[in-house]
Amino acid sequence: MYPISRRNLVLGVPALAMAGVLAGRQSAAAGTVLVDRYGQYLYEDWPGKVTSDEQLKREYAEELARLSGITFDTITYDRYGGLKRLGRRAATGYFRLEKVNGRWWFVTPDGHLFFLKAVDAFSPDEWGYGTLYKNADGSPRELFQELPDPGRFAAAYAVVEQGLHTVSFLKANLMRKYGDDYRDRWRDISRRRMIDWGFNAQGKWHRDPAVLMPYIERAPTPVDVIRVRWGIDPFDPDFSAKLDRAFDDFGLRRFRDDPWLIGYFFENERGWNRDVVAEVVRQDSGLPAKRAFIAYLEETYADLTRVNDLLGTDAGSFRELTDIAIDIARVPAQDVRAFITLASKTYFKKVRAAIRRQDPHHLFLGSSLVPTWRTSPEWNVGGIEHLDAISFDWYSRSADYLRQYEVHDKPIVNIEFSFCYPSRGLTSHNAGITATGIANRGELFRAFVEAQAKSPVFVGYAWFVHYDQAVTAKPGATESFNMGLLNQQDQPYHEMTDIMRLTNRDLETVHLRGSDGL
Repeated sequence: MYPISRRNLVLGVPALAMAGVLAGRQSAAAGTVLVDRYGQYLYEDWPGKVTSDEQLKREYAEELARLSGITFDTITYDRYGGLKRLGRRAATGYFRLEKVNGRWWFVTPDGHLFFLKAVDAFSPDEWGYGTLYKNADGSPRELFQELPDPGRFAAAYAVVEQGLHTVSFLKANLMRKYGDDYRDRWRDISRRRMIDWGFNAQGKWHRDPAVLMPYIERAPTPVDVIRVRWGIDPFDPDFSAKLDRAFDDFGLRRFRDDPWLIGYFFENERGWNRDVVAEVVRQDSGLPAKRAFIAYLEETYADLTRVNDLLGTDAGSFRELTDIAIDIARVPAQDVRAFITLASKTYFKKVRAAIRRQDPHHLFLGSSLVPTWRTSPEWNVGGIEHLDAISFDWYSRSADYLRQYEVHDKPIVNIEFSFCYPSRGLTSHNAGITATGIANRGELFRAFVEAQAKSPVFVGYAWFVHYDQAVTAKPGATESFNMGLLNQQDQPYHEMTDIMRLTNRDLETVHLRGSDGL
């Protein structure tokens, strides 16, 4: 391992890039200064690295001139991004889903087929783009060559969840680049970029309502739900009332008449698997899910003696059994699967009904699940009748996950994925999605989205995310991932976005033609 030194900085040797990243990670706890005044990694040089405010302003002028002719193509697309040449279906005034010639599509409010090509966390207000500048004890983090001036760049500072004191180098750079009142200029060029790169929607997380594009909204999770490990207990008799209160406090009704809203997801990457059931069956009758499990056993087996034999218990009644801790190893696998399915049906039915009580017009896209983590196949499809589409977060190079879900003939969206290249002080996601360079990020994107688009049930994606995370990690975490379309200096990764542009342009055709399997 190479030591961090000013010699490495001056030489800027590419071969030292990864060593610098690793050394920087090791020494961060010791207070080593890692980033410059623009939020860039100190111990590596690269073409285009920002050295002055004047450079940022010059880059803005040059990019604006290059994008001056970029406007939304109203000949090819309807105002929502539906492809006109594919014909017109029934127009309901809201986004919906329809199966056309054996393949699922979104349909825009104006009645044209639409394939989702979204970007997550579009807004610079996304808290995950910030970084901590204070430690938990209030002492300063000695990682910064220079923090943004808290007077001029007051908007870059915030206190977020759990009282974390954060600063956004991204916001400070936007103010340097576009002016202190940067919003309108940033929105104009960001919209032009999205059009140029072929993206047609804002996906999950923080969005900018002033940039008019179709979007996905999160229905909030009540803070007072009953948790079992990471899962919600849907058998809670007050679950529906809690949903109503949370949605009402959030103001979900204000979205009901918005034609630009595609639909809602609820929770994020949280479902039920065997581990959740193991915790449920260990509990007593105070947990609604435990009562529901025993009710399931009674309905399924009826015979208490047989149930006692299966579970190794000696309960005198099913009511008594609710207060006995059960070893999950004694529960037959088919009963674990069946109970997860029942929980999924109960959960998704109640969530959908609560959304519909306040907004009857928009789609319910499920819970943005990772197919193989903190969930199970039974949860993913158990409540499928109450879903308009299944939403996944699938960070991978392989689209094979779709195979097992095509049989259900339910539309699927992948609303979180990306590919990273660990350099410039940034790291890669730990899901096996590391690229070999910036252009390779685009090549991996092309292969992955085209493979998914060939599936008859796949109706679109959202790329995670708009901007890279901070070199010194996002608040409250160790993530400092190179996931963005742009870095935190508002510089696009052109080698990647050039490939994305060509890919996005043809995705409707790829989906239309499909293939014989994946």
